[in-house]
Amino acid sequence: MLIRKSMRTFLFMACVLSALLMSSLHAMQVERSFPEGIKRGKLSTTALADLVIDGKLLHSSVALRIFDEENRIVMPASLYVKNAPVNYLLNEMGEVHRVWMLTEEEARRPLPKS
Repeated sequence: MLIRKSMRTFLFMACVLSALLMSSLHAMQVERSFPEGIKRGKLSTTALADLVIDGKLLHSSVALRIFDEENRIVMPASLYVKNAPVNYLLNEMGEVHRVWMLTEEEARRPLPKS
């Protein structure tokens, strides 16, 4: 009986501790770093999941990765945006290789000098 009560207390404290840890980690915002050669533009998507940046239809690379404001990967087909500020990177073929959806603060910062 005493062991059961101790175990329940331990599990309850572990749950409380993990909840506190998760909330503090969520509150800490990690500043994202972007690679050299990035460009900035306004992204819009079409019904066919095409990428339109600054009014130009751009081809997507086979290895396209789109990161949302919280740095999670987003599938192009599930993304519908209109004039969203982004940083993007082109590959050697001129195809869009990486896209980072920007937070308001990131959009206000100037691009790093190459």
